[in-house]
Amino acid sequence: MLNSCVSSQNLNLDEKIKLINEKKTLTFDNCTNFSYISNSDDNLYGKIFSEYIRLDSSCKWNGLQRGFFVDLFKDTIKAKSLKLVERIENKNLEISTYLVDNIYYVNIINRYTVFEDLLIIDYKGIYSTNLIKEFNKEYKNIYLDKPRLMSNYSNSLVRMNFIKGYFSRESERFDN
Repeated sequence: MLNSCVSSQNLNLDEKIKLINEKKTLTFDNCTNFSYISNSDDNLYGKIFSEYIRLDSSCKWNGLQRGFFVDLFKDTIKAKSLKLVERIENKNLEISTYLVDNIYYVNIINRYTVFEDLLIIDYKGIYSTNLIKEFNKEYKNIYLDKPRLMSNYSNSLVRMNFIKGYFSRESERFDN
């Protein structure tokens, strides 16, 4: 029952993308509700990692969510460099292409609302390309045929929050 609650709370990702071999793992923090990480290996999209974070309304991010995610990703895969080569934005969606160690390309997607974030690592870049083409039919991804990063990333901002302090409960102030 808890698992079905998780999938119904996730910015409608399940309606946009149907992944096979998806494995979800719930993540917990006193500031999050129904958060999880997911790894899948889909025939069309390849390997995709996602982290869904739903902050409690009494909590706030202590910086930029995407920045925290990219930094944790870089540290976890032990990359020497991560260079942004393209960023496309539309409404509450950011799709970024990074060059890793001047060799491999990877896409990172951030879908967000006030209290929700869905952060996705798209290794092959096909899912990212399809998302962009939903609002820009003329888009041509020049990075698809270049060497792509392959990794088994499974770290989590929610799990690492206790150590890194990515988000926290807002303190209540009572002025007299």
